[in-house]
Amino acid sequence: MDFAKKVGELNIQHAIKGEVTTKLKDNLQVLTKERLSLLASRYELPGRSKMKKQDLADALYQHIKDVNVVRAALLIAKTEEWKLIDRLLKAPYVQDDTMYPGMYLFLMEKGLLYSFYKEEKMYFLIPEEIKEAYRSMPLEAFLEDRDRLQLILQYINASANLYGICPQDKVIEIFNSQNKCQLTETEFYSVYVKILGRAQTWYLKHGDVIDEYFGYDNKDEKVALLEGAKDKPYYIPDKQEFLNYAESDYFEKTPQLDNLYTYILQHLCRDKLLVESLVDDIQLACSMEEPIAAIMDEFERRNIRFNTKEQLQAIVPLIIDVYNHTRIWSNRGHTPAELGSSSSQKTNNNNVIYLDQQAVSVKVGRNEPCPCGSGKKYKKCCGQ
Repeated sequence: MDFAKKVGELNIQHAIKGEVTTKLKDNLQVLTKERLSLLASRYELPGRSKMKKQDLADALYQHIKDVNVVRAALLIAKTEEWKLIDRLLKAPYVQDDTMYPGMYLFLMEKGLLYSFYKEEKMYFLIPEEIKEAYRSMPLEAFLEDRDRLQLILQYINASANLYGICPQDKVIEIFNSQNKCQLTETEFYSVYVKILGRAQTWYLKHGDVIDEYFGYDNKDEKVALLEGAKDKPYYIPDKQEFLNYAESDYFEKTPQLDNLYTYILQHLCRDKLLVESLVDDIQLACSMEEPIAAIMDEFERRNIRFNTKEQLQAIVPLIIDVYNHTRIWSNRGHTPAELGSSSSQKTNNNNVIYLDQQAVSVKVGRNEPCPCGSGKKYKKCCGQ
């Protein structure tokens, strides 16, 4: 099934079937009891488990249209969601078949947005009562508060993405070094409480901002990272660059990545999109300090082959160069080259790729000398 068709089916699944209605009260009436119960659960309405469908609809109506409830939800809406909110505030409804659930599900789960499916078309709206609550706010003060909260969240996200684990105090220190209006521990925690109602790519534990990669119970890897990063300085770029790391898929486009991309495109694969995907995954593998065998697997799973030993010998130094100029968590955001721990120095770190290492290719014959340099035949070494 193609992506567009799958998105269309999901949109229909979440939509109310039939006439478009712009009143919150009317929309709540047509929701199933199951959806009303989910809404009531998210808002932790007292006595919800014993309420009948009509009672749930009435209680939710009174709760959702409250200006403080609307304000709290809109404060933590993400940038893409906020653009949609702004669009829907300006019209009774919007007909759009290109929207996908990730753009609106948070707002829908808060009861602030409703979608309709009628005559094979999708319609989206914010109910009139919600619009009225929004317009009753002191808008200038609200927008200032929203911008402030979003900026603090960007710093938290960037810290998690760049360092893996970062003390809350360090996040505050970095924020204060780059902004005039200072952040306090009290405000930091207040923001944390406000965003507890939605999933994040990090969590706060024992005063540390921790990337979701580690999970709550992944103690060993957390301890290993902290040990590896101990006594190393933090890489702190200027504000604009630092905030780039708030996006989980951001990484620096280095000359080393360009060199790797160019070589692969010229000698191994002519498909630009496939090569871009490969290089992106190699960068990610380097950032996670994966061994070179795992990196070479990225070629294999894309069926990109090495046809000559010269190609194999050429690609390894290019990958090593990428690794040595990739920002990694155990270096607190620094690259190995910046801290003088590049592969050319042959440190004892098992995660460092040495210049004289060679990669294993699926094109190596089983009776040929193993590319790892052991002197054994491939079938008796890495090919076992």
